[in-house]
Amino acid sequence: MARTGENIYHRKDLRWEGRFHRGRKADGKIRYGYIYGNSYEEVKEKLGPLRRQAQITLELYGKSVVEYDEWSQTWLAEQQKVVKPATYSSYLSKLKKYIWPHIGKVALYQLDESTIHRMIQAWIQTGLSLSSIKVIFRIVKQSLKYAIQKELVQKNPCEWIQLPKGPKGKVHALTTKEQQRLEKAVLAEKDIRTKAVILAMETGMRIGEIAGLKWEAIDLDKRMIEVNYTYQRVLSVTGTKTALHLGPPKSQSSRRVIPMTSKLHQLLSSLKEESNSEYVFSVKGKPCEPRLLTYHFHRVRKKAKLEDIHFHQLRHTFATRCLESSEDILNVSILLGHTSPQLTTTVYFDSIVQKRIAVIGSMERAQQNIA
Repeated sequence: MARTGENIYHRKDLRWEGRFHRGRKADGKIRYGYIYGNSYEEVKEKLGPLRRQAQITLELYGKSVVEYDEWSQTWLAEQQKVVKPATYSSYLSKLKKYIWPHIGKVALYQLDESTIHRMIQAWIQTGLSLSSIKVIFRIVKQSLKYAIQKELVQKNPCEWIQLPKGPKGKVHALTTKEQQRLEKAVLAEKDIRTKAVILAMETGMRIGEIAGLKWEAIDLDKRMIEVNYTYQRVLSVTGTKTALHLGPPKSQSSRRVIPMTSKLHQLLSSLKEESNSEYVFSVKGKPCEPRLLTYHFHRVRKKAKLEDIHFHQLRHTFATRCLESSEDILNVSILLGHTSPQLTTTVYFDSIVQKRIAVIGSMERAQQNIA
C-alpha cells in the first residue's frame, strides 16, 4: 500500500518504491524518477535529497530539463510536416544510431560544446566518414536551433564548433573501356532489369529515380525523359520497420528533363514494346525496388570483370563523359539535378581540371604551328 502524499509504495515483490519529480517532458508533463529499498524508512531517507535536488534543478533550468532524446522527437514530429518521407526516415535513423546513444539522456541545459565534441570524436573513432559526420551534426544543430526558438535554451552549443576537415573524396567514374565492357555484359542479358545500368550511364539518373520511372514520363517521339518520381525504402514513423515509398525527387532541382541518346532511345523503344506495366522496370506491376536493381547490377558487373564499383558510379560515369566532351558546366549541372553549378564543379573537380589541361594543350599546339 502507498503512504498517502509521499509517493512511497509497497510493491508485490515486497520491496518499497519511491517516486519523485525528476523533471519535465517536452510536452510539459512531469517526468518521474524512481528508487527502491527494502523498507519504507530506507526509501524515505533516499527520497529527501533527490526531491530537493530535483526542485532546485527545476527552479534553475525550467523547461530545459527535458532530455535530448525526447526533445529531438518533438523536433522530428515538426519536421515530418515539412520534409519528404525519405528525409524524415533518414533523420530518424541517424538519431537512433548515432545521436541518442551519446546524448539522448542528457538534459538540454547540460548540453555544451565539450559534450558535442566528445560525440563527434566517438563518431570519428567508429570510422564514420567526414561527409556522414557533417550530415549527422547538422541534425543535432537544427534540433537545438528549434529549442532556442521554443525558448527552452538560450544558446546552441553547436554554433561555434568546427568540424574536422580532411581530403575531399574523389568520385570514381568508369573508364571508356570499362563502360563498354559493362554495356556489352548488359546487352547479353535477357533480364530487362539489367538494362537499368545503361539507363543510368546514359542519363545520370539516381537509382531511386530509375526505380520510379514511368512510361508516361518518357516521350519517345521528342526523345525526352522527365524525372518526376523517386522510389525508395524508408523507415516507418515508429522507426522499427521499413516501407517502400514513391514520391517526388529529393529536391526541386532534381525535377528535370533529360534528352535521350540514340543508344538509349533504341533501348527504351524496344523495352516499351515488351512492357505491360506503367513502370519501365517493374515486378508484378509495381516499381522495381532499388535494391533489386542493385542486385542485377552487381550480377552483370561481375560478368564484365569489374570489381569494387557501386551503382552510383554509373551516375559519375555519365557526368564525367559529359564534362570530357563539353565545357558547359551549367547544363551538365541541370542534367544531373544538382542544386547549383558550383556543386557540379566541386564534385567533378578532377574532370574539369583535365578538360582545362586539354584546352591549354590545344592552345600551345596552335601557337607552335603559327611559329
